Amino acid sequence: MTGLEFAAVALIGVLIGRFLPNRRKGPKPPRPVEPVCGCDHHHSYHDPATGECNAAVDVPSQYNGIGSPVAWKPAPCGCRRYSGPQPMPEFFAPEVSA
Repeated sequence: MTGLEFAAVALIGVLIGRFLPNRRKGPKPPRPVEPVCGCDHHHSYHDPATGECNAAVDVPSQYNGIGSPVAWKPAPCGCRRYSGPQPMPEFFAPEVSA
């Protein structure tokens, strides 16, 4: 087998391996559920006692001549209650001493 034939066989093998589906892999596992509210902020931005959102959102502050926003400023989020999936409850376990 000459060098050119070997290179052609190697190239064909690489291309077959590259474009055939990988049969050893199973389906990807589903992504875990993220505790994200309807306001698109994470559960950690919401006050545990009141549920109000403490994050800031960008609102337009200046517009150009055709009505498109060109500048933004931060403003408090208008969300008043966390509405996303409930995270696991937290428990306090005292330290066990021997």
